Amino acid sequence: MTDYGYSVEVPEGYDEAVTRTRIAMRSEGFSILTEMNVGGMLGEEFGSARQYLIMGIYNAAVTNSRIGNDIQMAVHLPCNFVVQDMSAGAMVAALDPAENADPDQAPELLEEARAALARTFSRIGGPG
Repeated sequence: MTDYGYSVEVPEGYDEAVTRTRIAMRSEGFSILTEMNVGGMLGEEFGSARQYLIMGIYNAAVTNSRIGNDIQMAVHLPCNFVVQDMSAGAMVAALDPAENADPDQAPELLEEARAALARTFSRIGGPG
């Protein structure tokens, strides 16, 4: 984990990074709720051919009934994965779900979410 959150480089490129990310997320129970490919819309300085995918994800196993009606906690646990084309390969990144959450509010749930993300990123960065 970095100061930003989680990230891993995939030297095999963008398509391989997307495939690994999807497989790794499924293995940890994450679901993709939304996808938005914003490559080419980032401005001339990023290049019109650059791939940049944002995946809105959610893990029902981590956020099950233990949250109950606590909407303030629930808004912190879904997160975005970003897969971006780099000059040498690709990068996958996600924010730490505990970054904006109150650490006193369901700390075991935050740690479970962080552990699931750590395992996911380990799988993404593993052998192809």
